Amino acid sequence: MTRGLLLVLAVALAGCGDSGAGGGASPPGGAGPAGAAAPAGATRAPGAPDLSRANVVVISLDTLRADGVSALGGPASISPVIDAFSKECVLFTHARSQAPHTAPSHMTLFTSTYPSVHGVQNVSFDKNEAGASKAVIVPLPKEIPTLAEVLTAAGLRSVGLTDGGNLNPPHGFNRGFEHYTYELAGVEAQVDDALPWIEKLTAPGAGRFFLFWHTYQVHAPYVPPGEFIERWAPADYDGLMKPRIAQLQGKTFKERFGMMRDVFWKDRDRFGAPEARYLRGLYNGNVAYTDEQLQRLLDALRQHGVMDSSIIVVLSDHGEEFLEHGHWQHEQVYEECLRVPLMVRLPGAYGAGRRVDTPVGLIDVMPTLVELLGLDTEKLALPGPVRHDGQSFAAALLQGKEPAERPIVSELLATRGGNYDHVVAIHYSGLSFLFDEFRGERLPDKSIQHVRMLFDVRQDPGQQHDLLAQSPDKVKFFEEQHLKFLAQVEQDRSGLGDLQGVEISPEMRAQLEQLGYIGGGGAPAPKAQAPSDPPAVKPSQPPAGAKSGSGSGDR
Repeated sequence: MTRGLLLVLAVALAGCGDSGAGGGASPPGGAGPAGAAAPAGATRAPGAPDLSRANVVVISLDTLRADGVSALGGPASISPVIDAFSKECVLFTHARSQAPHTAPSHMTLFTSTYPSVHGVQNVSFDKNEAGASKAVIVPLPKEIPTLAEVLTAAGLRSVGLTDGGNLNPPHGFNRGFEHYTYELAGVEAQVDDALPWIEKLTAPGAGRFFLFWHTYQVHAPYVPPGEFIERWAPADYDGLMKPRIAQLQGKTFKERFGMMRDVFWKDRDRFGAPEARYLRGLYNGNVAYTDEQLQRLLDALRQHGVMDSSIIVVLSDHGEEFLEHGHWQHEQVYEECLRVPLMVRLPGAYGAGRRVDTPVGLIDVMPTLVELLGLDTEKLALPGPVRHDGQSFAAALLQGKEPAERPIVSELLATRGGNYDHVVAIHYSGLSFLFDEFRGERLPDKSIQHVRMLFDVRQDPGQQHDLLAQSPDKVKFFEEQHLKFLAQVEQDRSGLGDLQGVEISPEMRAQLEQLGYIGGGGAPAPKAQAPSDPPAVKPSQPPAGAKSGSGSGDR
């Protein structure tokens, strides 16, 4: 079945009632019509804090899967800092990313629109007229406001401190920020960079602020400091990864990224179960190291009074796979790649220790923050109306109510084997439905157009037992939800124009080569040092000639 026919059917089914599992569930993206303003104020239970003057801090720990932290099923001693902080928060035990790649997931976080709507993907590669490889970026449509643009328009000073990579300005991630960094430096340097900014943003008379802080430290290549390797990596492993890790240990964080393809992942088709076990140990070491460094960041927020004047969100953009379903990193839409930590601390640690078990998505974070702050987005000077395909979970934070359960949709858009591929995962009522175009097209039986799978993740969290043939009613329900999702995307895309890829500038291409996105990497530029005092705050601009990006990389 072609995508065009699917969309026609989707529009036809958009008004149909639900059937099968869940009965009258609302369709994915049912928070409101495209372009509708987010709710302007949250109802508070007695004793709940007034958040209308709160700051906002969002901490993104890239590539951290949910069971990478103790509070969500990870090893008992891996994340004592995050676990202690989670006890001051409302912890969402089944939060899901809307994409397993960094750029689309973060842009969904920043816009509350699906990746198919905002169009931002990791950097992709195509051929120019001469047949040479070119790096292509699809910018965020100018009509879609970002979280930073909304909060800046509401009077908050916005600062973004990131490890760069696919969070670069050409994608549009710097929009709305007064100051935005994208230097690939690792968690220790990222914390060093944040400390003077926290001091400046909290100085008397500085006003309210939005701070976005991000690190790639957990991401491959997994090379934490030596003591973390000794503690977490299996001591009995003596395979082909051992000398590679020794080679990478003497390199800077940026240099290691540049050697990712040609050294760390070289010949990974030779990897097997011993490598999966060893690499998961190294990954755990990176989690533990990141957790240790996070203590300094949280201490600074506490010392400068931010904890009790701010909404603080800790999350990850996607997880990581270690051959659970035959792959590495985060190129699929199984639980290990989509289920992520999400915790929210309110002033006074209101609601501390509460666990919300109803699934939510990262797509819900922006409308939640808008509602908590009581913003009327229709009265703000923005490039377009605020869209919210997500649903606010403010009531879960301020009233202790479980959110209404609805299908949570995630998607992967990529080019695999020369074919455009759209993989969709829909999670609802403990079930996970996967729809994969590309794999279906490769099946020898031409009568099978697509691959579909259904898992009960409550009974089968590893998603090893496909229930598709046993559950026709449930499959029908999820197929209808899939078509409704496509119709929602089609509706949301109206008025935004076609998504056009733009070849990036030579400057940005050189940076991507240094990071290992293109070719084998190059000689990295010297790592920028964290300033002893923040530079003068001024609007960030994309590199000359760069627009902004999409693609199918692995960051």
